[in-house]
Amino acid sequence: MSKQEVIDAINNLNDEDDFVRIEAESTIAMNMPAEINVLHEEVLKEDYPKNTKLTMVELLRDLKDPTSIDVFVELLHDRNKWVRRQSSSALAEYGEDAVDSLLTVVDDESWRARGGAIWALAKIARPDTLDVFIKASKDEKSFVRGGAVHGLGNIGGEEAIAALKELADSDDSGYIKANAITFLEKLEE
Repeated sequence: MSKQEVIDAINNLNDEDDFVRIEAESTIAMNMPAEINVLHEEVLKEDYPKNTKLTMVELLRDLKDPTSIDVFVELLHDRNKWVRRQSSSALAEYGEDAVDSLLTVVDDESWRARGGAIWALAKIARPDTLDVFIKASKDEKSFVRGGAVHGLGNIGGEEAIAALKELADSDDSGYIKANAITFLEKLEE
């Protein structure tokens, strides 16, 4: 299959006809991973409609190809929150293999990308990333702090408990306070 044929199939992912969309998904899936580089290039483009990008993200997610990790990290910067969320979830599914790439984004200037990375790392919950969650628990954005709460709670230990207590006592967000308290209760059992 040529690059243009893959791109044509991608464009059909947004067709109004259900059959055309299903056929496009099938065509793309049947040509993976041989044409995965085309899918990587295209999913990073901003000019596709949301549903098309989400379908591409799902196709890549289903492949579980390690070459997609850096693409998913880049998608943490996408303008669409659903693309960012699906990319963050996909990265969490890679587990250990995605940690190093995710760590490159935890200090990103974009709070959305930072937050997506923290949330993915929180699901992986590798103990040696505890310092990342402690730092993120002091982030100016509640989305990032929310992910930090989950990372701290999933890792546990004295330092995590201390950071969770601080959040439970002083955070401005009721969501973060409530989650910090829930994790504290779980960890102190």
